[in-house]
Amino acid sequence: MSNSPNIYFVAGATRGIGLALVAEIAAKDPSAVIYAGGRNPHAVPLLIGLASKYPGRIVPVKYVAGDEEGNKSIASEIFAKHGRVDTVIANAGIANFGGKIHEVPLKLFEDHFSVNVLGPVVLFQAFRDLLKASTKPRFIAITSMAGSIELIPMSSFDLGPYGTSKAALNWVVRKIHFENDWLIAYPQCPGPVDTDMSRAAMDPAVFEEMIKEHIRQPDIVAGMLFNIFSASTREKDGGQFHSVEGGVYAW
Repeated sequence: MSNSPNIYFVAGATRGIGLALVAEIAAKDPSAVIYAGGRNPHAVPLLIGLASKYPGRIVPVKYVAGDEEGNKSIASEIFAKHGRVDTVIANAGIANFGGKIHEVPLKLFEDHFSVNVLGPVVLFQAFRDLLKASTKPRFIAITSMAGSIELIPMSSFDLGPYGTSKAALNWVVRKIHFENDWLIAYPQCPGPVDTDMSRAAMDPAVFEEMIKEHIRQPDIVAGMLFNIFSASTREKDGGQFHSVEGGVYAW
């Protein structure tokens, strides 16, 4: 099949960074067809509005992180229409509960691991053959500096389930890089972003202070991310823990 247009799948595309990425890709890549995955994508007016603005180029699809059969169904739909996918962005994630490790219910660790780690694993397993059919395949997982054991301030950072899940995600995506020598794969940190998830995870007073200088809006971050992954190569970027500023973080 033809290698044009460029085929994208964005997981977690109904709000925040994911929704902003869908808009950015559609605006910057006129050849793009973007499958926008979310739990209830047809109930999101902003996403439906984008689909109307770019008819035939944005396809909302039901996506649930870790749902093996659902992920395979999306992959089958894309295969039937295009035969491949060029870029997969594993953006869906959760960040709940601030507290000390001895206070955290084990169920919260399980929930974070299920969505933030197994979600991208299932996504990669379902889409691997589609990626391999591309001439320039990319698998990018949206992670966090919270996943860095070296950089995160352990004495004051109390989102244990989130941080541990992102550290595990980083390991998984780096391993994917080494196991698939035909693929561009890396974990990408977007930096602090003004999203519903960020606001829910942080103390409101701290968030409002940080937003003055350190926290970017999703559309700004989406533009920065698009520039990074569009120029990415396996040799330069594969298996690295990327900062949105263009450098790399310590693991």
